[in-house]
Amino acid sequence: MDTQTIRLQQSAGFRRLRFSPDLEPGYRQLRAAAVRERARLVSAAGLLIFGIFVLLDLVMLPPELAKTTTAIRLWVTCPVITLVWWLSYCQQPGDLGFERLYALAYLIGGLSVVAIIANARLRDFPLPYEGMLLMLMFGYFAMGLPFFAASIASAIIIVTYLIVELSVGLPPGAVMVNLFFVLTANTIGMMGAWLSEYRHRAHFLDQQLVNFLHQSAAEESERKSHLITVASHDLRQPLNIIGLTLENLSAARLAPEHLSLVRRLQGTVSHFQRLLGTVLDISRINEGMIQPQNDVMDLNALLDQLVDLTVDHATLHDIRLCRATPEPRLQVMADPELLLRALQNLVFNAIDHSGGNEVRITVAPRGAIVRVSINDNGTGLDKQLQDSVFQPFVRGAQGRDNPAGLGLGLAIVRELTGMIGGSCGVTSEPGAGSTFWIDVRLAADAPALAVCDPPHADTPVTASPSGGPD
Repeated sequence: MDTQTIRLQQSAGFRRLRFSPDLEPGYRQLRAAAVRERARLVSAAGLLIFGIFVLLDLVMLPPELAKTTTAIRLWVTCPVITLVWWLSYCQQPGDLGFERLYALAYLIGGLSVVAIIANARLRDFPLPYEGMLLMLMFGYFAMGLPFFAASIASAIIIVTYLIVELSVGLPPGAVMVNLFFVLTANTIGMMGAWLSEYRHRAHFLDQQLVNFLHQSAAEESERKSHLITVASHDLRQPLNIIGLTLENLSAARLAPEHLSLVRRLQGTVSHFQRLLGTVLDISRINEGMIQPQNDVMDLNALLDQLVDLTVDHATLHDIRLCRATPEPRLQVMADPELLLRALQNLVFNAIDHSGGNEVRITVAPRGAIVRVSINDNGTGLDKQLQDSVFQPFVRGAQGRDNPAGLGLGLAIVRELTGMIGGSCGVTSEPGAGSTFWIDVRLAADAPALAVCDPPHADTPVTASPSGGPD
């Protein structure tokens, strides 16, 4: 069975309530399993109904007739229903076998009603035929039997009823009137059962198609993720070599125009490396490959590492990178790698796209949380962009000579921040710069800090000749 088989069946239709040989066995197995589940509740309801009828027989019927009808109900019908209820919880028979026994139980129940009507006729008691109507409706709708099984069993019951009525001497006119109402009820039941099974079959095809498409999409996504991972790894190796070569060239005594070209190449290589990292990150997030390992960590140590990773890029673009004086004892609950990656994306975003010449890293305690902010003095964001900037593939202005990104960096920030139990956002005024922030939780044993924005002095950070901060 595949998607093509399912689509061909949908196109061909199934008005005869039959699928192609590739689909029919699977559908019948699923239907039989559903019948077994349904039989548990139906059997309990059937026992209750027949128990009520036993009480009514004892109260309303003549003693001799009540003795016979209650015997039929208690020694034939109710044991059959009890057996069905018990088998519905057993491993054996299988679902298909149980479905056949279920239909047989309906037939036996209907014939027992015919037997009760026959006994009433023989004792000249005008027992109405409404019990037949109830039995037909019960088989078609309450029991949920397949269309063909319900129709055949009902036909046998009706023919038996007709033979009994004629055999006990009921006038033909009365027989025809009763038969008219019984056949009318049977016709309604058949139409309802046909429509119900038709809808169920259509739903089966739709569900199977959705399952196949979902499986195909998952397999395709896995193949793409593997391709992205392999490609990113293979591309990073030559890029790292190129980056090291350019770093050595930038330290050499080159003419100004050559040094400017080397720096531009360094910026392009760095941008390409970040693009690869972004594509890999979003792929891993979408596939659920990233699992946060939140633990108590030193925020100041992480911010030192953040400066080390971003200062060279800031210096390359003539941007002043500053960090506020560290707050003492900042122990937070987060995954260090994920938090560092999120903050690194914010700093690179400010360097590449803010349009300013200064980026500041600040920390502001806010009770049980700590807000880490990345401030710039660039062109800012308009209100509409602020509301959507963390959405995938949303890109703002291009900033300096840097090529535009994929619009995924800030989306990754939002995903990573959510994984560590934090939140992120932005405040900005056009022409007055932007402040992107991430809130992280203080560690449980760390004291809550007062809500404040202390006027710490900014410490400018510059790249040293060896590549690290001074």
